[in-house]
Amino acid sequence: MTFTILHEDGEVAVAGPTIAVGDLAAATGWELKAEGLCRGDVCVPVRDRAALVVDDAVAIEALGAALHRPVVVDADAGVAAIGADPVAVGTALRDRQAPDFTLPTLSGEQFSLSSVGRKKKVLIAWASW
Repeated sequence: MTFTILHEDGEVAVAGPTIAVGDLAAATGWELKAEGLCRGDVCVPVRDRAALVVDDAVAIEALGAALHRPVVVDADAGVAAIGADPVAVGTALRDRQAPDFTLPTLSGEQFSLSSVGRKKKVLIAWASW
């Protein structure tokens, strides 16, 4: 069964829910080296290589666990998704700032997002359409 793997660089089709070690770099951008899983100058140590590589192949779930990334696999649909680096996602979310805007409240007064300063905010919007 052909599997489609979705990851931060796009998508790739592989033969099944595992990726041959030799095809890992082409499929995901990560290469298995002596020092761990490497991509460019970034290497993630692999503590349990035997759990990662079985019969010269890497299971998609094991790859995600080794990289500390979320993974979801739908075997029936033949699709797997490997999430983005959680540290990078957290940094991007922390550094983002919503643009200021002004909207009417339920009582008709004007409310500006900047009026609450740099506190964390939850915005709830509703539309009747």
